[in-house]
Amino acid sequence: MKKTIIILLCLGLLCPVLAKKSDDDWIFGTGSKETSEQTSEGDDIIKINFQKKDARLAMLFSAVLPGAGQFYAKKSSVATWVFPIIEAGLIGGIIYFNMQGNSRTEDFEKYATEETISTTFNYTVNGIDYSIDYTGPRYNRTFQARTEVVLRDVYPNDIYDKDFFRLDGTNTQHFYEDIGKYNKYVFGWADWYHNFAVDPRDGSFAFDNEAFMDAWMWANTQDEHSSIWTANKRIADFINDPNSAQHIAPGSAIASPTRQHYIQMRKDANASYKNGRIATLGLAFNHIASAIHATLLTSKVNKTYLTEAPPVQFKYYTSVREGKLHPTVNLVWNF
Repeated sequence: MKKTIIILLCLGLLCPVLAKKSDDDWIFGTGSKETSEQTSEGDDIIKINFQKKDARLAMLFSAVLPGAGQFYAKKSSVATWVFPIIEAGLIGGIIYFNMQGNSRTEDFEKYATEETISTTFNYTVNGIDYSIDYTGPRYNRTFQARTEVVLRDVYPNDIYDKDFFRLDGTNTQHFYEDIGKYNKYVFGWADWYHNFAVDPRDGSFAFDNEAFMDAWMWANTQDEHSSIWTANKRIADFINDPNSAQHIAPGSAIASPTRQHYIQMRKDANASYKNGRIATLGLAFNHIASAIHATLLTSKVNKTYLTEAPPVQFKYYTSVREGKLHPTVNLVWNF
């Protein structure tokens, strides 16, 4: 009899320990699926089947497709839809901005060389009005080459030689970059050429005439190449008053309004491509953020599943009325 009592007491002491271990295994357990039983007053025994979520798998899902890990961990999570919406928006932004950049690139290329314009340049020289008609591209390689030759021969000791001028002979990406970026290629712009390199009285090229050499402005330096070209006078202004005519730097807006407009067009195209690159970085960040969030969400779901009752529940229990057992079903809505 004593042995029986001792055995029963030992079993009674072991039950809480075994029950605690069973609960821990169910929440954080190693098995693929566990069954938990809970009882409460007025309820029958409720069996809940819950499969523990793998945080590493959730992270992988969201790293590949943002929102997939959240869907795997908890379908009702708001983030399940937020990350895919952000993803779609960023992809749309990348496509849009790159298409916009391509379109703007085509526009500035057409503006510079692929579009033939017809314009008239008007002058007043010594009180007489003159005009020169021009038909051709806004940027003319012939004008550039003709003026280069003169600049190379003005002073023997300067930096201007064949190696200094390296403008591509075809319409390459570098060509379109150089004609807007470097002042040494300003000569090809039709408005600069007709204002600074042409005699308005007869339309002839003026810079190969010794009488117009003083229309160039030079600066001395301490370097080996002592003479540097810095500006020019408009030929019409120079003829009207050689001594007081204003020198205009090639990079200024008034030197070539056409070139300034072209530079702005290139900036707009580059801005579109930049926005596309920012959207691409945002896309990468969205994948990383979604993967991290999926990992945290999965860990939270595994730890708090029992305390998070679903919003709608069916509860079954029995009640005693007039000495008889009656099965009862309740619908519970948490809000």
